[in-house]
Amino acid sequence: MSTNNKEELKKLWDGFFNHLYETSTYCELLFCCALSKSKVYIGNQDANHNVEIMKKYNYFFRSLESGICYATVLSITQLFEDGKNKQKRTLSYLLDEAKKYKIDREKEFEELKEKHKKSLEMLKDARDTYFAHREKDYVLPTIPSSDKMYELINEVARLLNSMGKDLMDGGVSYWWKDEEAGWKKEMQRDFQHVLDNLHRGEAARLAEIAVAYGRKLYNDGKHDIHEWK
Repeated sequence: MSTNNKEELKKLWDGFFNHLYETSTYCELLFCCALSKSKVYIGNQDANHNVEIMKKYNYFFRSLESGICYATVLSITQLFEDGKNKQKRTLSYLLDEAKKYKIDREKEFEELKEKHKKSLEMLKDARDTYFAHREKDYVLPTIPSSDKMYELINEVARLLNSMGKDLMDGGVSYWWKDEEAGWKKEMQRDFQHVLDNLHRGEAARLAEIAVAYGRKLYNDGKHDIHEWK
C-alpha cells in the first residue's frame, strides 16, 4: 500500500475523500432517524407525524438506526487509528506517505485531534465497549451531537483539501461546503421522501387501493427473487 510517486499518493488521497463522503452519508442518515422525531428540532406536529409513520415500520427503522450508528462510529474512528498498520485507511498513514513528497500537515493534524479530543474519545469508547468489542456489562454508548460530529468531519475535509494544494501543479481539491458536508442535503431530501411515500402508501392501504408490483422481495414468507444477477 506504500506509494512510489505523487500519482499514487493522489489515488490514496482520493480514497480518503471517498471515505469521507461515505462517512457524511452514514452520519446524516443517523441524525435523520433521530432528528425526524425531535419536537425541539422540527416542531410537535411534524415530529408526531414522523413518529406515527416510523412506528408502523418499527423493526425496519429500529434496525436502520442501530446499524447506521454502528457504521458511523466505525467509519470515523477508523480514520484516527494508529497509522503503523499500512493495511488500514488511517489519516496517520496518509500523512506519513505525504511527507515522502515534502507535504507536511502533521501540525494541523495534531491540532485537529486536540480540538476534537472529547468527540474522538466518545467515539472510540463507543467503538471499544459496544460496537466492535461489546463488553459483558455494556451500557448503551453516548456519541457526539450532530453539530460536533459535523465539525469533526468538516475539519478532516479541510485537512485533506489543504494537502491537495501540494499534490500536483495548480493544486487539486474536492468540492465541500460545511453546511452541506458531502451529501448531507441529498440524504435529508431522500429520507423525507421515504417518510412521505410511506405515508402515502399507508393511506392507499387503508383505502384498500390495490397496487401491483412486478416483483416482491418476499412471497408468503419466501424470497420471490431466486437468483442474484
